Amino acid sequence: MKPVESSRLRPIRESAIRKFVQIASNSKDVVHLEQGEPSFTTPEHISNAAITAVKEGFTHYGPTAGLEELRQAIAEKLTRENRIPVDGPQDVLVVSGTQEAMFLAALTFLNVGDEALILAPYYPVYFQETLIAGAKPVTVPLSEDSHYRIDAKFLQQYVTSKTKMVWLNTPANPTGHVFSRKDLEAVAAVARENNLLIFSDEVYEKLVYEGSEHISIGSLPGMKDLVITANGFSKSYAMTGWRIGYVSAQEELLDQMSKLHYYTVLCPSTIAQKAALAALTGPQDCILEMVLEYDKGRMAILEVLDKIGVTYVRPKGAFYVFPNISRFNENDEAVAEILLREFGVATVPGSGFGTEGTGYLRMSFSAPIKQLEKGIDRLQRAFEYLSSHKASKTSR
Repeated sequence: MKPVESSRLRPIRESAIRKFVQIASNSKDVVHLEQGEPSFTTPEHISNAAITAVKEGFTHYGPTAGLEELRQAIAEKLTRENRIPVDGPQDVLVVSGTQEAMFLAALTFLNVGDEALILAPYYPVYFQETLIAGAKPVTVPLSEDSHYRIDAKFLQQYVTSKTKMVWLNTPANPTGHVFSRKDLEAVAAVARENNLLIFSDEVYEKLVYEGSEHISIGSLPGMKDLVITANGFSKSYAMTGWRIGYVSAQEELLDQMSKLHYYTVLCPSTIAQKAALAALTGPQDCILEMVLEYDKGRMAILEVLDKIGVTYVRPKGAFYVFPNISRFNENDEAVAEILLREFGVATVPGSGFGTEGTGYLRMSFSAPIKQLEKGIDRLQRAFEYLSSHKASKTSR
């Protein structure tokens, strides 16, 4: 039988995250460090807003761009907190999660033969969405040795006449790195010089530690017309299953994205939008509670990684750490499989985040602290095994 998929799907790779989530779901007694999933349930006041919406019959189609009251609240939030010059709700498009925003941006602004720069290691969706659009993903390697810093001259080397867009994520998945103002100014300078669009994924903005500051690249001088800021409610408000997010950009860019948005989802869930409005306008202490709990997990997992003797860039955002485990085995997928099948700890091989991630593992510290402690004990035993196993092979 001939393949039925379209040619645009043939280069698309399976997500390493999904692969290990699926394997782990079929295994018993597993500590889940593989998925970026808040361990908290959605705060009660947010869920109650959705329940009220259902009871009041708010179950019909809404505007394609999203409810105006929500877009207005988002515009005010971006102006107040992120210092992005948002003129009003017309500069906001509500979408079904930030992943839809990535899809819209890729298909709206990338043509066949265009190139898009991706800071690596990277969240794999940026790479795959670029391929789906028929464009070429060009990875810009950031190294552990340089603490993932960005240099404008180095970045400029990857720009060609075909470059159209830069994918940016801060705080970053999979490294947990928070880009500094100097880093962002380097990206902004290259974007201005070459008239490049920047897709800035800021979904982890509230999850920062050790006094780190999240800075939106859209707030920098001269960037208003070049930046598409994407954010959502999944991580900050434990709303992953609600599938609600937003993008902000100058009105002309959003008008183009909105055309595809209509034919993709028609409109975002009206009930989820009511919940999102409650999240933005209601009490914010729930975020602090979650961040404090994640920070406990962060410190616990860093302590065991130090004992194991692996290197990593200290994560100051999101809920991931990206340790270099190559001294045990350069095949990170093999290590991830050993951890899962032999020791009951699910992680994600770093090569799933680009070749620059080869020899690393992504570990999430968003699991409940008691589960994390259980996983940490298993990690220590697993790496003792890997160390002795390597030593025995070397001695032969």
